[in-house]
Amino acid sequence: MRVVLTAGGTHEPIDDVRYLANVATGSLPAALAETFLSRGDEVHYVHGPGAAVPGERRLSVSLLGTVSTDLDGAARGWLDEAIASRDRLAAGRLYLHPIRTAADAARALGAVVGAVQPDLAACAMAVADFAPRPYPGKISSRPGGASDDAGLDLHLDATAKAIDVVLEASPATHLLGFKLVSGASADERTAAVRALARRSGARRVFANDVRDYRRGHRRGWLCGPDGEVLAELDGGDGPDALGRLVAALADVLVTWVEGT
Repeated sequence: MRVVLTAGGTHEPIDDVRYLANVATGSLPAALAETFLSRGDEVHYVHGPGAAVPGERRLSVSLLGTVSTDLDGAARGWLDEAIASRDRLAAGRLYLHPIRTAADAARALGAVVGAVQPDLAACAMAVADFAPRPYPGKISSRPGGASDDAGLDLHLDATAKAIDVVLEASPATHLLGFKLVSGASADERTAAVRALARRSGARRVFANDVRDYRRGHRRGWLCGPDGEVLAELDGGDGPDALGRLVAALADVLVTWVEGT
């Protein structure tokens, strides 16, 4: 398949040194991209600043204090896993498309989808809903000195939603939207999914709750365009939870695309 994935958040400049951002990490779409790559698929990955990138592995160790870990052993284990992952992911083809702002995301996604005409587009990027009107240069931190408590007013303008350009650029693409909620009831989740699907034309929406994520539980609901739950996918807890969730999600997506 030809797959386009979006991941991470966007940075919306306030001035030359400050920006508004959100908590999106891109870990789920990066893992999903790796699953498609291991199948031999072509993956185009549109990602925001600092988002997880498919195929990237990092080893972090502390050289300070009491070292109780066998560093040589840990490094060898990490390297073995990295080599195995490299060999597995080499089956597919990965193309990276980095962006910064919501406006960048809409332009890049439209261009990539138009050129690739993907079988599947999965838009997991947490594109900012609003962006400040940037100040030129750098805003003075405290115009009146350290005791200045006057505050700072920002004017926020609504941004274009990148997912909305997908079907305009490639009407035959299977479009998957993502909807992150926080402590929403089932009815609230259904309404949010329905609103996204109706605006973007997505025929599937994956909804998950940030409160589950923060307690280490990986699960979500694959929904139809009217908000109906088609499948509840639960990866559970622990270090392998994301992998289990992504494997289940990839399976239902491949079945959807290849079956229509």
